[in-house]
Amino acid sequence: METYFKKSIREARLLDHTDGFKEKTIPVEIRTDLLLEITARVLQFRRKLPKMSYDALLIEKSKKTCPFCPERLDTSTPKFAPSLSAKGRMGHGQAMVLPNAFPYSRYSGVVIFSEDHYIPLDEFTPKIVLDSLIASTIYINQVRKADPNVTYASINWNYMPPSGSGIIHPHLQVVVNQRPTRFHQKVITASLNYQKNRRKNYWSDLISWEKRHQVRYLFHKGTVVFLVSFCPRGMFGEVLSIFQSKNLLQQIDEEEWCYFAKGLSRILKCFHHLNFDSLNMTLLASLTKEEDCWVQARIIPRSSLPPWSTSDVNYFEKGHDEMIVILSPEDLADEIRKSA
Repeated sequence: METYFKKSIREARLLDHTDGFKEKTIPVEIRTDLLLEITARVLQFRRKLPKMSYDALLIEKSKKTCPFCPERLDTSTPKFAPSLSAKGRMGHGQAMVLPNAFPYSRYSGVVIFSEDHYIPLDEFTPKIVLDSLIASTIYINQVRKADPNVTYASINWNYMPPSGSGIIHPHLQVVVNQRPTRFHQKVITASLNYQKNRRKNYWSDLISWEKRHQVRYLFHKGTVVFLVSFCPRGMFGEVLSIFQSKNLLQQIDEEEWCYFAKGLSRILKCFHHLNFDSLNMTLLASLTKEEDCWVQARIIPRSSLPPWSTSDVNYFEKGHDEMIVILSPEDLADEIRKSA
């Protein structure tokens, strides 16, 4: 992994106005994941962890017009065409699937976790998470039956407004495509190139290396591994979860979904403990092609920055395609291990 994980330090020099204008050196750490061609700048001197900021009154106010709450669900949300679902809806346990009223793709579904309008991160039990995951796979399988040409799927989550969510009520978004998204294609291509050049599976090598060094490795639940990414795509880091030896979504059985649900529930509790009150999650999966790319999910904590509720995304991310990171991956791994 040392070949693919590149780290360098650059020093900025200035005359510090807070210390009699004495010369001061500030390190800037630049990390690159050469496999996925991701670059991040770790600026630990900017570190300021968020504080919980959600107003109970605002959450209650949003409930009055929420389309996903039971009293409005039937009249404020669309239904599937009969070709996809005879009842117009589908689901599992507490979770319900319906069409995305603002679709991202031809096949774009929304999975509502439960009837509860607001669920704090530390109250997403493995059962709540598992129901939503199984419901997601039910939708994906129905799409596959209706359209055998689809080959890729993703299960996505924007939790609370800092993540880009426009609705408080917890929900997943499932997208099924004939082609992978840009980042999914990058992961697939990189995995194939690694296999071709080294005759090994990159994700197996990554897990072995991280487990051996115990720097960013977190834990495993059954065959599902959780670790912190060396080069994250979020200001506060990124947790990577890998389904070992699973190249296709349909190879994952209910027991393995249960492993993932338990691990994800544990990560959410840790985020809550660290005052991260928002997140993005994306689970990437192939449906028909075994491409040496194991099914995997990336969970990125999100938050507005105090004291002005500033966005955690700025010109470096949007204009330069490089992440600014203020909590190093190793520190995030330590915090998660301590809070578990």
